[in-house]
Amino acid sequence: MGVVPPVVTDLRAGLAAAGAALVADYATDPERLVDAAATALGGALRELFGVRPQGGPDAPPLGLHSDGANVVVDVAGHAVRLRHPDEDWLLMLCGRAADEGGDSVLVDGYALVEALRTAAEPELREVHDFLVRTDVDFFGSWTTPARGVPTTPLVRRFVEHTRGGRRIVRASDYAAPVPRSPEWDRELALIERYADVLATAMDLAPRFRLDAGDLFALDNYRFLHGRDGYRGERTLHVLTVRTTEAA
Repeated sequence: MGVVPPVVTDLRAGLAAAGAALVADYATDPERLVDAAATALGGALRELFGVRPQGGPDAPPLGLHSDGANVVVDVAGHAVRLRHPDEDWLLMLCGRAADEGGDSVLVDGYALVEALRTAAEPELREVHDFLVRTDVDFFGSWTTPARGVPTTPLVRRFVEHTRGGRRIVRASDYAAPVPRSPEWDRELALIERYADVLATAMDLAPRFRLDAGDLFALDNYRFLHGRDGYRGERTLHVLTVRTTEAA
């Protein structure tokens, strides 16, 4: 289930073939991420959510997750989304690689869900049934959200489909059972079991390294990603987008 993205020169063709791709020595200017999104997705682009820097000195591992955030602000009386929970493509440009560690991890969510569905262990098949059949409050355990984050529960399933039939596989560190669920304890235990599955998948997945100037793009509905802990300074610039095929 772990994937090392192919290194390509044609980003659009690479993403069409594999759903994830890496372009070596793409750029040093983070604004080039906008060019990359236009090149890769073309007229399907609907929204871009701004290039944001990530990283800093010395950090612990970042587990497998899917990108997306529910951030809404009021601008002159109009609700404006600064981030969206259904961002369907993700582009990252490495500004500086860490001195030690920081290797990236990519897991094919479609393969992971299929492995759970066909697992010999009934406990894993139960996780699959939970992912596809049960609503969760996706950010429910985030009890003190920052300003701009709606407190209304965001109810969805870890695995579902868009109206157009595109499959979505999600992971969230903040998921909880929906408020006042009659099966709260069982559902919380299954959320934790899914987290254990993701931790195991990350441990077993191959690693790959992003060096300064490398561009990494992926289908955020299909792939879950993370990275190892690192020492030293590491800089990454991230752009998330929504296309006409998003939920």
